[in-house]
Amino acid sequence: MVKTAPQSKRDERRDVRRDHILDVAQACFLAEGYAATSMSTIAARLGGSKGTLYNYFRSKEELFQAVMQRQCSARAETLFDIEHEEGSLRARLEHYARSFLKLLLEPDAMALNRLVVGESERFPEIGRGFYQLGPRVIMTRMAAVFEEMMDQGVLRRADPLVAAQQFKDLAISGVYQPRLWNAIEPPDEATIERQVANAVDTFLRAYRA
Repeated sequence: MVKTAPQSKRDERRDVRRDHILDVAQACFLAEGYAATSMSTIAARLGGSKGTLYNYFRSKEELFQAVMQRQCSARAETLFDIEHEEGSLRARLEHYARSFLKLLLEPDAMALNRLVVGESERFPEIGRGFYQLGPRVIMTRMAAVFEEMMDQGVLRRADPLVAAQQFKDLAISGVYQPRLWNAIEPPDEATIERQVANAVDTFLRAYRA
């Protein structure tokens, strides 16, 4: 096993500073939009110079990508935490469905998705970057989970990526888009649990071995 060298105090301070920059940048992007936010705006909110900001990120595009990367990585780790890799098939599927829905309904996630949708027509690189860092990564990992279940014989053999996409759509169907459009209030726990149960029931009727 290769041991990782401990971080120096300087590296730790740099990481803390980088996280603070990302916090401030995310707040600026979500409040003002991508186009209206400049490196000068972010530097002013940080209380420092643009030169300091450029020591961490070479451009607004790179900074925005880092904001998306952090958001997407945190959500993926919550979804695929080791605690839920064991258990019954239904329990695992319920965890994934519940996590998909709750993670996407988080205020920061909703705000970021609205921002990407709103800005990607003028800045298509935003949409492509978000897809590569978020949905594509999560669907690829979910497909690997389903392929393993198929190998174990608990799900019927099929295209695991298609199964992952259909499962995600069942988990959020009828709740996520209305909430994204502010057509409904945030669903309560009872509503989420009904949604999860219905999604898993439907998925198992289609894919149970």
